Parts: sequence; structure tokens; C-alpha cells
Amino acid sequence: MGAADKWLLPLVSISFVSLMLFLSALSGFSASSALFARLPPPSYVRRGAAAPPSFAYLLSGGRGDGRRLLRLLLAVYHPRNQYLLHLSADAKDSERADLAAAIARAAPAAAAFGNVDVVGRPAAGTPMGSSGLAATLRAAAALLRLDSEWDWFVTLHAADYPLVTQDGKISQPSSSSI
Repeated sequence: MGAADKWLLPLVSISFVSLMLFLSALSGFSASSALFARLPPPSYVRRGAAAPPSFAYLLSGGRGDGRRLLRLLLAVYHPRNQYLLHLSADAKDSERADLAAAIARAAPAAAAFGNVDVVGRPAAGTPMGSSGLAATLRAAAALLRLDSEWDWFVTLHAADYPLVTQDGKISQPSSSSI
């Protein structure tokens, strides 16, 4: 009887652990997902005083400028920045929808970081004078509502095209001769 008592506790322990593993497999419970599900997703975008500056871009264009706006966005895109794309009131709603769909296809990072928005209903006006200034101020206010963690506000037109990307500009030494 002494030999049976020696094996009884390990047998009961192993049976209990096996039963718990079997029941957890049936219920779909996973220890790793239960432990890590409450942790926020890691952010690879650094912000703050020690990080490079972040920008809020207003990229604007008129009717027929959807492809040029997409090209401009892809040229200046960085996950740290916030982007608002604006097609003027004379552009069709279908052109705005096509632009949003093209951004989702061409820049999957934009969907992942959620930092690119297209204005759905622009206000009527001309790019010159007070209506242009009002549109720029409304865009800045919208960008502040979307994300207020940017350092600089930049407006670009679809006809503009950068010669140096943001990362290229940051990595180049500044020259004081200009």
C-alpha cells in the first residue's frame, strides 16, 4: 500500500492539469492572448521633445487633381505626420471617393496609422483672398481636432512637388551659407 500512496499524488496532479488544459482548449481560452490582450498595441512613431518634428499637411487641389494629390501625398508621407486632402468645391464627389479609395490602395500605412483624411464637403470659394484664408484656417482647426500632437502646419498644392523628403531633410546637415 505504500507504493500506491507514493504515486497517487502525482497521478491526481497530472490528471487535474490535463483536465484543465482540455477544458481550456474546448473553451477557446489561450493564456497568451488573455495576458497580452489588455496591453495597448505598440507604437513605432516617436513623439515629443526628443523626437523629430511632426507636421500637419493640408494638401489641396482642384477638379482633376486627384492623381496629383495622391502623388504628392506619397512623396511627403510619414507615419508621424497628419494629412488632410482637400479637393475644391468644383470637383465631383466621385472624384473625392476615388481619391480616398486610391489612398487606401496605394498607402496601406495610411490606413494602419489613420493619419490621412479627405475633406468630404468643401466650402465654396476661391483659393485667393479671404475665402482661401478661411479654408486654410478651417483645415488647421480640423487637423487640430484630428490630432493635436504636430509641431508645424504646411500647406501644399497639387502642383507642388518636394525635392527632398522629410527624412532626407532631417538627416542632411543644415548649411548656414544660404
